[in-house]
Amino acid sequence: MTPEGKAREIINRMLNESGWEIVNRDNYSPKLSAVAIEEGLLKGNLEADYLLFINGKAIGVLEAKREEHRLSDTVIKQAERYVRRLPSWCSYWYHPLPIVYLSNGKEILFKNRNNPDENYTAVSRIHSPKEIVKMLGIEDYYAGLPTLQKKGLRACQYEAITELESSFRLGQSRALMVLATGSGKTFTACMAAYRLLSYTPMKKVLFLVDRNNLGRQAEGEFGTFRLTETGEPLNTIFTTERLKSAKIPKDANVIISTIQRLFALLTGQELDDNDNDESNNEDDNEIQLGGKLNLPPDFFDLIIIDECHRSIYGNWRQVLEYFKSAKMIGLTATPAPETQAFFNNNCIVNYTLEKSIADGINVDYRVYRIKTQTTESGGAIKEGENITQITKYSGKTEDVKNSVEKTYTSTELNRSIVNPSQIKLILETYRDAIYTELYPDRAAQLEYIPKTLIFALNDAHATNIVRIAKEIFPNQSENFVQKITYSAGDSNQLIRSFRNDKDFRIAVTVTLVATGTDVKPLEVIMFMRDVESDSLYIQMKGRGVRTIGDEQLRNVTPNAISKDLFFLVDAVGVTEHEMQVTRPGGEFSSPNMALKILLERITHGDLPDDNLRLLASRLSRINIKSDDQQRQKFTDLAGIEIKDLAVQIFNVLEGDSLEPFIDINQSNLVRKGLVKALAHNPKARQYLLELNDGFIAILQPGEDNLIEKGFSIEEAQKTTQAFEEYINTHKDEIEALRIIYNNTNAPITYGMLKDLREKLVQISNKFNPVLLWNTYSILDPTHVVSFRSKDEKDALTNIIQLVRFAFKKVPELRSLSSTAASRFELWCGQNQRPLTEAQKEIIRNVVNYIVANGSCTMNDIKEEDKPLVVQMIGNFGSADAVNTAIISLSQFILKAA
Repeated sequence: MTPEGKAREIINRMLNESGWEIVNRDNYSPKLSAVAIEEGLLKGNLEADYLLFINGKAIGVLEAKREEHRLSDTVIKQAERYVRRLPSWCSYWYHPLPIVYLSNGKEILFKNRNNPDENYTAVSRIHSPKEIVKMLGIEDYYAGLPTLQKKGLRACQYEAITELESSFRLGQSRALMVLATGSGKTFTACMAAYRLLSYTPMKKVLFLVDRNNLGRQAEGEFGTFRLTETGEPLNTIFTTERLKSAKIPKDANVIISTIQRLFALLTGQELDDNDNDESNNEDDNEIQLGGKLNLPPDFFDLIIIDECHRSIYGNWRQVLEYFKSAKMIGLTATPAPETQAFFNNNCIVNYTLEKSIADGINVDYRVYRIKTQTTESGGAIKEGENITQITKYSGKTEDVKNSVEKTYTSTELNRSIVNPSQIKLILETYRDAIYTELYPDRAAQLEYIPKTLIFALNDAHATNIVRIAKEIFPNQSENFVQKITYSAGDSNQLIRSFRNDKDFRIAVTVTLVATGTDVKPLEVIMFMRDVESDSLYIQMKGRGVRTIGDEQLRNVTPNAISKDLFFLVDAVGVTEHEMQVTRPGGEFSSPNMALKILLERITHGDLPDDNLRLLASRLSRINIKSDDQQRQKFTDLAGIEIKDLAVQIFNVLEGDSLEPFIDINQSNLVRKGLVKALAHNPKARQYLLELNDGFIAILQPGEDNLIEKGFSIEEAQKTTQAFEEYINTHKDEIEALRIIYNNTNAPITYGMLKDLREKLVQISNKFNPVLLWNTYSILDPTHVVSFRSKDEKDALTNIIQLVRFAFKKVPELRSLSSTAASRFELWCGQNQRPLTEAQKEIIRNVVNYIVANGSCTMNDIKEEDKPLVVQMIGNFGSADAVNTAIISLSQFILKAA
């Protein structure tokens, strides 16, 4: 390296350490925050060694010399000439440029020319952008942001932060980050909060979560985030508080809260530190803010909204929009058109689940279908059959005999009808498939079945699943199967236990674990409820995509090998129909008033047209879903049929004969007369509430039959057919394919295999070698040998075997790792010059490298393990002999058997 090159290397490092990105003229972009342009062009074809820019505007120059070159007056004059020669097409903060550095890599001289009396002074380092902004008094909110370093960040996180900061600098006030589940949304949010608090005037950040247990999770992540300037945790640099009471500490910089808690704080309500923060306001109307509020509208500088497809919508949007001056960042894996609109269609990164799987950040899934007669077609409750009837409103349970034969549809199943035999059959089918079809290579230990998350329709359904699962998996620990719902106790502790405990194998939930919750050892997701919403379905599937290290997995699942994919067990057909793109926040309850509140209001005389119309609508709906016996009981209590009461109210409203409703203090006699049957009859109101909530009939014991079970052969055939079409089409143009197809025994190198793998996963994430291997095993299990270890699974040469199998070059799909030891012995025996025992033992170390990476030479091994190469040369006598042996061994290990 030349002396000038050495000096430049040192100067580049100093610039980087101070937050400046170094680019050449061709790679400059105004969206970069702090840039040093090498050989920056000036007037008269002059070039500054480094031309410094902040936020797209020139701010100074750095003149570089080799180490032995003294930083003399001549160098000073040269640099000061440059600060006046900025081209007319360059933006600048001041002209002439105020900042001048001179450096030879060993010393640095600095001058701020805005201080004319100041001389050049020696400094130990180059100033950061923030220091220069403060020094010059530049009033630009984002000018102090240093260049983001890529180290410690995934590519999608780096893109998200750089695009976010660029977006804010350009004047956008809202930005949407679409990041797949498992790609590190909260980590990205921590980085954004840290940089904006550190390098801009921002002082307070609100991190908004949609459930309090996710707030606890976020609080932990802010505490472990260390990608800071000093390496200290973020929460020791900036005070981080999860909102637990109706007061925010004055020194708090990061506040973590649900929107419901924020509303309670604003309006002066008491706060309890519990997990049940998803409930809406009691009458389900849109929240309205008024009167004196406890926080000013400019209290927060930045609001980061996690799972923003939910929390920014529904009844609570007014709370969020109260903070008008705050910048807003939305985080979601499942945006909808309304989500995009809320963030002004400013989507700064779109990192999909498919991309994350292709990048190896997440794992893909395989569908295992279970079809039963009852699930598909419903059934019948015979006359005289014993059933247990539960009144949902009161929880009252009674055993009765069914009086009239009644059929029920599949949609009524587990809503108003529970057939224990259906639940039992699904769970038995799953149990029997675990070690025969899903994980045939694991020791068949029921106490260590893969961690399984079951989505139930409602809390009662979840309770039944837990009860029956304990029968299907007998003699297990008390914690083997548990419910994680709001009624089950401390959901935070239950989620932690499910994540970490060996004896907690099956969790049953409704929606509490559907979004945001991180359980990396989870390997099976079972749908025992259907889902219509596309965003909710993606979120629910997303619980299974997380990757986990083999040792970590075995800590909780001792008989596991590795997590290459997860299984989606579909017991209801959720994978077989189109999903609907629902209104964001669609998981929130309806904005209509709850019936209980409505009845209370009409009883007190609150009878405007809207309340009467809503009551009539509710009565009509209840009438339709009730049977004759239930309708008659209401008539006996109220003295009028449900249908007649509804029609009566509708007719009066449509006749436009009602006197206007001013307030409840008026007589309103006609209006009161319309609802007298309910207002004067508490028992009728009570029964109406019971009819509205409905009844659950539990069959004793019920019956069901299995129709079908197993993986989708059709899906597997489509995948392998597409793969085989691709490699046939490209076998002459992609070098690795050409060599394998023609069986030339030419070297198939690491670079070739990596290039082929990248091309395959770009076409389809289902062409990931591990998934393809699994797909072929579904179609032809007798000729596909499963992986025995993580090293075997991760070997790049598995691509060679997949292609050979697809080209029909080999009779079975078996990894080279499984045959490497025997092929090594064969190679040793066939070697023209017999190897000594020492030579044989030392070159044996190369076998695993070949299997993992492909053909290699001595230089490849040298880069990986230099001492090994030195030993081999000592044993073989020369570098040429070692290289010849390694190339020969590579060819022998990799050639088709």
